[in-house]
Amino acid sequence: MIRREFEPLRFAAEMLARSAMKTPRAARNWLSGTNAPDAEALIELMASSDSIAAEVNALVQQRRKEREGEKCRGLN
Repeated sequence: MIRREFEPLRFAAEMLARSAMKTPRAARNWLSGTNAPDAEALIELMASSDSIAAEVNALVQQRRKEREGEKCRGLN
């Protein structure tokens, strides 16, 4: 989703880095698929992009639905 949002842009890595408050090198790694953003960077990206936030939230809802009825270990 990050690649789809930013890769078409001319200065994708720089814009992505600015949005996530990380380095352009980290952003290039995300765009290439070498690494994924850490939680802090993902939250920053979600705060700066409604489409990324919507897609991440949709994935969370999908996982919750798949796990319906399952309980986390350690919970009563």
